[in-house]
Amino acid sequence: MLGNQQKIPVNQLQVGMYVSNLDRPWCETPFPIQGFYIRSVAEVESLETYCKHVYVDTVSAKKQAYESHAVPDASRRSSHKASSSDAGNILKLPPLKLRKTTVYPQISSEKAVSSLKKEVSKAAKLQRNVSVALSDIFQTIETGASPDYKAVNKAVDGMVESVVRNPDALVWLTRINTYDQFSYQHAISASIWSLVLGRFLGLEKDVLKQLSTSVLLSQVGKSKLAKDILENQHTLNAEAFEQYKKYVDYSVEILESSGNISSSIIEVVRHHRERHNGTGFPRGITGDRIPLLAKIAGLVSAYQEMVEPREGVTPTPAAMAVSKLYESRNIEFQEELVESFIKAIGVYPTGTLVELNNNEVGIVLNHNPKRRLWPRVAVVLNENKQPLKQAKVIDLLVYNEDKTKDETLNISGSLPAGSFDIDPSNYLITGATSRWSWRHFTG
Repeated sequence: MLGNQQKIPVNQLQVGMYVSNLDRPWCETPFPIQGFYIRSVAEVESLETYCKHVYVDTVSAKKQAYESHAVPDASRRSSHKASSSDAGNILKLPPLKLRKTTVYPQISSEKAVSSLKKEVSKAAKLQRNVSVALSDIFQTIETGASPDYKAVNKAVDGMVESVVRNPDALVWLTRINTYDQFSYQHAISASIWSLVLGRFLGLEKDVLKQLSTSVLLSQVGKSKLAKDILENQHTLNAEAFEQYKKYVDYSVEILESSGNISSSIIEVVRHHRERHNGTGFPRGITGDRIPLLAKIAGLVSAYQEMVEPREGVTPTPAAMAVSKLYESRNIEFQEELVESFIKAIGVYPTGTLVELNNNEVGIVLNHNPKRRLWPRVAVVLNENKQPLKQAKVIDLLVYNEDKTKDETLNISGSLPAGSFDIDPSNYLITGATSRWSWRHFTG
């Protein structure tokens, strides 16, 4: 146990204490792996259902960070009904002000599927290219040699152009591919989410390229970690987690030593694990001290970690992951960015498996900005959960247009990836009338 960690029974916790480790794996609890402040008696009671004792970080700097950003609320200390929305560890900032923005074209509902079908063939090649490039970088670092980042830069250029044309194509491929090298595949997926959010915010193409490259390279330091730490990061004790956190510094050292990576990219990598309220690492800084692109990188990485975790950890359904991000606004992540991300990807992002209120199961093709709970869905299982030979595409917004409340077809919930052994690439992109399949484009 580290010197700053104090083991105490859960029933002795007080509001304001910083919980840095548990007596059981983090992944078996709903609590954030990087630790958290006790913000209410209700959180102590919640901890009691999972743990007998916890480890509290006694470093005074963390206590000061909590006190300086806490919202005073005397009732929080006595009321056991306090909720996360009443959390004291909240930090609000003024609205974002971007000096230059670009307005990207919206894709009409009528053209959404045809546009997606055209873009997905290009996007598949781009994703393969960046996967190979990033894999080569990881392998080169492991041998102690200096990697060449030119292939990544070229692939990022293509990814940016693809997301500008249609943000759903790369997202779809992210959700249907089978991953074998978690660290760099996580980086690729998070990079795509970052581009979708950056596009929504109106970031210029040069900034989008910087953002995407930063997220792609943010994981390179993990090649320096011991395999047992890397593969079991959700079950690490306090001391092992301190070793895990060093991957950020390793990443910065690797990129700085290359001599051809811009300082702006390195700054994003340096800060991508910092959190809005100061509970991140390696420096524990807060709010506006975290660069905007690093905030985006941290947000999308956290989302990707929930929906596509390491093997052995149960994936979080997309809608639940979105909900968790929403609950963390102005705590772990800036509210404005969280809300923008949800608007950009929808409550049910492209590629999400969903169950409808008629018991059918489908795959979200793209969301409707006007009604985010009514996306376009490719139904792949009937009400008895039997597979259809060809997907049946339903635009819920159009379908429900003339329906009464009792007649509407709604999503009753999202499902974890792989539910019912569904492989989205086996189904036709536009339903029974199309001869082109996803496998045709991605194979």
